[in-house]
Amino acid sequence: MKFLLMGLALWLASFAPAVAACTGLNSRSGQAQSVREIYRTGYSHPGRFIAEATHDPRSGRPLIIYYRRYRSLPGYYRSFVRHHECCHHLLDRRGARSSDEVAANCCALRRMGLSRGGLARIKNYMIKHDINSDVIFNYHGAGVSFWNRTASRCLGGRR
Repeated sequence: MKFLLMGLALWLASFAPAVAACTGLNSRSGQAQSVREIYRTGYSHPGRFIAEATHDPRSGRPLIIYYRRYRSLPGYYRSFVRHHECCHHLLDRRGARSSDEVAANCCALRRMGLSRGGLARIKNYMIKHDINSDVIFNYHGAGVSFWNRTASRCLGGRR
């Protein structure tokens, strides 16, 4: 019976979409480490963040923290947000500017491997809901402006 249940679980798992691994650098040791994802969806970030890539202040472990706005997003945009935040950690691992919001968008779109329709849904959601990169050190506008900067850098200008 135990083997039957394990077999059923493995068979069901084969239908689940693959979730790309998310790794970053431990800020204390500099070693690559899996990113821990924390859901604080009952808490509104004062800066209106949907999520953020950060590090545990004690251990240095890379983290992604999801805030209240995350829980109201449609699934496809939650996936984009997860990839975007993961990409901040990946950019850091590659020695690039991890604070670059447009680079994180480009990385997320590449990792997702979206069809034209999927790409259009991300674009339309970003514009309709005026998603922004409102961070102190790297502001690229909101909504259409943020999308246009993303498209010009990582989609060869296709809008």
